[in-house]
Amino acid sequence: VVDEAVKVASDIASKGHIAVSAGKEAVNAAFELSLAEGLRFEKRLFHGLFATKDQKEGMAAFAEKCKAEWTHS
Repeated sequence: VVDEAVKVASDIASKGHIAVSAGKEAVNAAFELSLAEGLRFEKRLFHGLFATKDQKEGMAAFAEKCKAEWTHS
């Protein structure tokens, strides 16, 4: 179990830090918000990510079928 958890953590750590932080923030907020409030909160976080360079890099890498080079900005 620990080995698998380390693999998952390594995979998450290889992603864009801003998006990972936003995901963590959404999960943590879910414990304190209603479903409707949580969805609104998640939507605001998601929309905010579109202002990042990593969002553009991720979309370009997906379209080009290559690995993204995250800048964490």
